[in-house]
Amino acid sequence: MSTALLKKIGLGVVALVVFGLLALLGRGRVSLDTNQLLGTGCAIPSRITALPGQAPDGGAVRVAERGPGAAVLENTSTLAAYRIPVTSGGRTVEVPVLLPGERTGVVLDRPAVGPAVWLAPEALGGFTPVSAAVVPGGVRYSSANCRALTSRGAAVLFRDSAGHLTGGALLPPSSVSCAVGERVLPVTGQRGEIYPYCDL
Repeated sequence: MSTALLKKIGLGVVALVVFGLLALLGRGRVSLDTNQLLGTGCAIPSRITALPGQAPDGGAVRVAERGPGAAVLENTSTLAAYRIPVTSGGRTVEVPVLLPGERTGVVLDRPAVGPAVWLAPEALGGFTPVSAAVVPGGVRYSSANCRALTSRGAAVLFRDSAGHLTGGALLPPSSVSCAVGERVLPVTGQRGEIYPYCDL
């Protein structure tokens, strides 16, 4: 068999494979998600069915700082706290996730922390907190997660020149990005420490 004929057969096979892949992609049967193509799909769960209770290691979500209308919470457990209810009077805020040692803000006066769902950090499949930094033009949100999370808004805490909490404000979900990568969103009003609430 001649070399020229072998080349033609080879080109024909390659063309068939390419057209076959294009046809499958066109019908949505092949994902272009790198994780799925490599067999390493995103492991961050979209649903947790465990029930709330006390942390088995004796840790807790505690109020680490308190000010008028605002507070900072801290997870002292070696486990991740999920769906943390925080109440003050007739108001309740749910903090989506707090990893071990992590802190977050709540815009409540004299908050009381209720029972959370406690999980091994590995059960969250590589979940990492979304960070927020004030930049010219707004707030830059950064997420290293393998998929977009659900925005539940954000708590903004204000401090005086001595570092004491002086109050807080809430950002609506539409003003907070929990998407993969970096995104800058505009924000109005006084700027402070921003704690995104990004849910699984």
